[in-house]
This record gives sequence, structure tokens and C-alpha cells, in this order.
Amino acid sequence: MGTQNKDRSFRTACRMGDAFRCGLLVDITDGIISRVRPTGPDDPTGKVACQKGLATAELVYHPDRLKCPLKRVGKRGDGQWERIPWDEALDSIALRFKEITGHYGPISIAWMTSLVPELTPLSGAGYSRLMSLMGGTYVDFWGCGDAAGPCADIATFGGILGEPYLTAVTDPKFGIMWGCNYAVTASPFFAATKEAKKKGCKLVVIDPRFTRTGSYADEHITIRPGTDSALALGMIHVILERNLQDDMFIKENTIGPLLVRNDNGLLLRESDFKDGGSKDKYLVLDQNAGQVQSWDTTSINPALRGTYRVCNIECQPAFQLLIDLAKSYSPEKVSEITDVSEETIQNLAIAYATEKPAMISRGWGLQRTFYGDLSARAVNALAAITGNLNLDIPPLYDHSHPSFYKPGGPNGSIPFLSLSEAISKGEPFPIKALWCAGHNFMTTMPDTNKVIRDVLPNLELIVVCDLFMTASARYADYVLPVTSFYESNDIGLFGYFLQLQQKLIEPLHEAKSDFEIAADLGKRMGFGQYFDKTQEQYIEEILTVHPEMEGITLEELKNGPIMVKLPDLPWRLNTPTGRIEFYVERLKEFGQELPIYLEPVESARGESAKDYPLVLLSTHPVNRVHSSMANIPSLQKIDPEPRLEINPSDAELRNVAHGEIVRVFNDRGQLKIRADITNNIKPGVVNVTEGWWPEQHIEGQINNLTHDKKNPAQQHIFQANAAFYDVLVQVEKLP
Repeated sequence: MGTQNKDRSFRTACRMGDAFRCGLLVDITDGIISRVRPTGPDDPTGKVACQKGLATAELVYHPDRLKCPLKRVGKRGDGQWERIPWDEALDSIALRFKEITGHYGPISIAWMTSLVPELTPLSGAGYSRLMSLMGGTYVDFWGCGDAAGPCADIATFGGILGEPYLTAVTDPKFGIMWGCNYAVTASPFFAATKEAKKKGCKLVVIDPRFTRTGSYADEHITIRPGTDSALALGMIHVILERNLQDDMFIKENTIGPLLVRNDNGLLLRESDFKDGGSKDKYLVLDQNAGQVQSWDTTSINPALRGTYRVCNIECQPAFQLLIDLAKSYSPEKVSEITDVSEETIQNLAIAYATEKPAMISRGWGLQRTFYGDLSARAVNALAAITGNLNLDIPPLYDHSHPSFYKPGGPNGSIPFLSLSEAISKGEPFPIKALWCAGHNFMTTMPDTNKVIRDVLPNLELIVVCDLFMTASARYADYVLPVTSFYESNDIGLFGYFLQLQQKLIEPLHEAKSDFEIAADLGKRMGFGQYFDKTQEQYIEEILTVHPEMEGITLEELKNGPIMVKLPDLPWRLNTPTGRIEFYVERLKEFGQELPIYLEPVESARGESAKDYPLVLLSTHPVNRVHSSMANIPSLQKIDPEPRLEINPSDAELRNVAHGEIVRVFNDRGQLKIRADITNNIKPGVVNVTEGWWPEQHIEGQINNLTHDKKNPAQQHIFQANAAFYDVLVQVEKLP
């Protein structure tokens, strides 16, 4: 690969999206990027390019790029730095790592890096290899707003695979985009939605805000934030009342027929009444034979409804329990909870159950509440009882191949929301050093004031690797300049297409790639034999260790994307029963074995709403990827400053005019910001897009207002999720 000559176009892959690697064509003139554009309609990975991707060259040549390693010389956060050579920086960091490891153990060094092998196989490999060899702790990022949906999918399907099951429907006739704004956040996904609409698919969007995605919809449903599980249960109520469910799909694919004991809520097993019986044999009532049979018995017709007694144990099929739950969620009651009309609930349910095939794009938005896993589980159950699921799809790949990414063996990990306590209290173990790469924790961790006050002072070392002096970098002890993706090599997947992200220009200033930084530090830590190859050689090694990449060569990838080898089908559900589980036995202790509705933890109908009556959302922006691209000039012209979206009725109540500065506050902190009065947001709800840098606000930032409360049921299944959309605030006009 290497540096390219002048006046030529080269293909690469964008690395700005969370999970997308859209193909890009880049013109190089005299060694400088002169133009960025999509690869074209014939390229499966580059048919479209978002405004963010087209503006990425501005990252490279931005005047504020970090140009050399920096060492803090004043107090953390004061912005006093000393320029030092790379050798001095890495030597000093290696020495501090050894001292901290010697005193607290290797587990005390936490690696907060979004550069993971699943998304950035080579860039993530450097940190993954070093972390494994050192025995450090990986900060698992799912809880940074994205863990509740996976909790639901693990409980329902046995893996983080719910979105493909729900959306991978060929030529849908009816579609629901629920809690997502893919026209802004996922243009490749939304391109498929627009194609479906051209073929006649009716599209409904459920969102408290009228978004760009909503403008494409046939119907927009404005829901009260945090009440999505109630709406799904109300739809289930209508479907069951009208007998529109798919009984055959329920019998063949779900937990529905399995008998549940009424005395303890556990599944009935052969071992419950038979000496020597198996604990792994689940029982159903065979309607043909009129008796209980083990689930592995063939040619039976299991009952889905009723109450039965087996050896004096009263039981009901799991589906009957769902029926009983749904009975209490009539359209009238659900309308009171959700602010969605009874007629809308009924029509939506009937359309989803009858206009098949139907799909749901279940976005991240509906699960960013304290009980977001219940919302996602209720949507999963809705899809399951109607048979609107695609079980014949390949699973998502996990590129964390142990032989390459973890040569020192598995390393420890800590959930994102548990990091603060590990640093401030040493629970469940002490974290004393933090290495941060590809992540701006000061704009993503909830309750920023608490982080500054209670967390950061307990860290003995903070290292940040970035392109810019971000809010997180300002609190570091060492700041290391990294390359952009145009200045380094990697590979990445777009769907099932593997493509090369190739180095197009030489690194500017003194910047090093993340892999090079990890390799240079690894050599100083005594692991030089694991970092003794070139980047190209390591990419070739990656291609050989992954079975799905068999036969793909580096030279072939230079010519364009290549589809990886797909696994054999069908893929088996990985739940304890091997079936779709809308009844989750292991959540019985929390009273959440079924996807019940629970009022938001910070509810506008609760006691705290007397002081803080407005629900605050912090949705994804169109011109940033979280906090990345927030300082790009062309994008700032489109979106120059953060604004508080507020409904005219709420603004009038507070005597606030459009464009006036307001104070947004609760008992955790405050934010001063201009008001954007719009009918595009539901009354009682306000919104500030996330990812703005603190200095771009008039005062404060969005996460001064959010909280880090942890849901124990989510921790039991996977990990707790930051409830960024379950926040109450008050808004007042400044004098």
C-alpha cells in the first residue's frame, strides 16, 4: 500500500460510522486529498455517502489537529502542556504502567477504546493484543446507551441478533421504524427502506419527535418517551383479541407451548416429577394424546392455552401467561399510558399482524431508558407471536479471534456503567490507570459533574490518543496524536462485504497510527515478539485466521469489496430452551419474566416532576458521529451550535421566545443553550442532540443532566444501560 502518487483516485473505506464502512473514492493531488465521493451505484458498499463521510478530509487538514505528544504540567483540566518526543512519552507511560501494575496488579489498568477488532480489525488488534498480554481490563462499551436492546435480544434470542431478525424481511408490505431515525444515523439501512416504499410498503414511524425519517412515513405516531413496552403490549392485546396471531409459528419456534409452574414460575421439567428425570427436558401438553410429553418428542400438537395439573403441580403454557398479561393492556389503558389514541393502537396492531410480510426496525432510541430492555423485549414478543421474524439469516460475525487478538489469553472486562465505582471506590476491583483511544469519555459518560468530582481524581494515570484536544484529552496526563483513517491501513466489514481501508497519504505532523502506538508501547512492556511485523503483514495474518475470510487476499481487496464466506444455515437460537423466549425464566426473581410495562424511573408523572416536569432526550445528530466531526467547518455551517428543541406550548408557558438563551437544569447540573421552538417535538419533551463539545455550549453540557443509575435485571442478563432518555429537567428563561 503506502503513499500514492499525484492526480489519481483511490478506493478506501470510511471509518466514521459506528458500524458502517462505506466505500469512498478519494482523489489525491500532489500527495494531498483533493476530493472525496461515493464509489457509485455498482458498489455494494458505496452507493451513498453521508455528509459526514464526504467531509472527512477536513479532519486531516484541520488546523487544530494534535501535532506532537504532550505531557501535562499543570492541574488536570487546566490546559497546561509540555511538548515531548515520542520516545520520552512512551518510555514514561511504560514506566508508570509497570509501577501501577506492580502495586495494584495488571487488572488496575483499564483500556477504554472503541477501536475494537469487530469494527477495526487491525487498529483494534494493537490494543487488544497489548491488553491481553498485560492482563489489563477492557471497558465494555455496550452500556454507553446501547446495552438494553442487547439485553432484550440475549434474553429473547440468546444473542445480540434481534435487529436482523426483525428487519431481514424480503419485500415487506408493512414496516415500523420504532425509536430510530435511520435517515440521519444509518443511511445504508434507510436506502433499503426507501426502496421498499417504492415497491408499495407502508411505513409507520414511532417517535416522540417528528424526524427526517418521519417525513418519509405514511404515518407518524407520537409516543410518550419510555412507554414503548406498553404500546407493544397493547398491540399484542388487539392481535390476540382478534385471533390474528400465528399459532403455528408460536408452536414451532417459541417458548409458547412450554408449561410453566404456577407455584414458582419456573418451567416444568421432567425432573420435577420423575426420579432420574432430566432437568433439560421441558414439557408440553400434547393435545392429540391428552397427556404431558417432553419437548423433544416428535409429532405432537402442543397446547398454547389452558391450565393443567401434572402430579399435583398446576401449570400453564407460557403463551397463556402472555395472553393473561396482554389482557390488562387494553387500548384504552395503553392510550392513557402512551398518549397514543385507541384507534391508532388498534389499526397499527391489525396492520402489523395482517399486512405480511411486515418488519420492525427497532432502533436504539426506544431502549435508552431505565427499563429499555423491557421495551425491546415487548417488541420482540410482538414480532414472535405474529411470525414476523426471519430465522434464516447468518449470525453477525465476531472478529475477536483468540489466537490473534488475545495471544496472552482472555483479559478481564468491566461494564461501562461500573467503571466509575471501580475508579472512585475500588469496587469490584480498583482501576488506577485509564488508556483512552477512539473515545471521548467526557462527552459520553453520564453525570459529568460526578465524573469530574469523584472519578478522575482517583486515577493515577490517564492517557488519551486522539486527533484533537478533546474534552477527555484535557483531563489526561499524556496526549498522543493519532493518524486519521486516510493515513493508516485496516480492513472492515460493510454487512458481509470485506473491504480494504488503505493508507492514501503519509501521516501529518508527528502522528502515529493506533496500531503503531500500541506496538511501540508493547515493545517497551516486554512484548516485542508480538509486534514485529508490518501492518500489511498483520492484515494478511488476520485474513488467514478467520474462516469466513478464507481465500481472500490483500491484493484482491485493493480492487474492491469481497463478500466473506457465509456460515451454514439455519443458525440455532442460543436460549436455554433453544427457542424464542418471550417468557424468560431467569428474570423471574425480578418479576420481569414477561415483558411488563414499568413507568420510567424519572417519570413526568412521578413525584420528581413537580420540580422537573420535562423529559430530556439527547438524540443522535445528523452532522456528527457522537462527538466526532463536531469541529468540522463545513458541517458547522449547517449546524453551528447546540439548540434545545422545545414545543411551542412548553415555551409559551415559560415565556421563552425562539433563539433566546434558556437554563436547562435538574439536581445534577445545568446547561445554558438557545431555544429552538418547534412543533416537531411532543409537548412535555425537550431534546438536545448529543456529542457537542463542552466549549460549544454557552455553559455546561448535556451530560451534566444525565444519571448513572444501574438496572439490576439488565446486569443479570448482560450489563446495565445508561438511561440517557430517562431524564427529567426544568427549563427557565434567563433574566
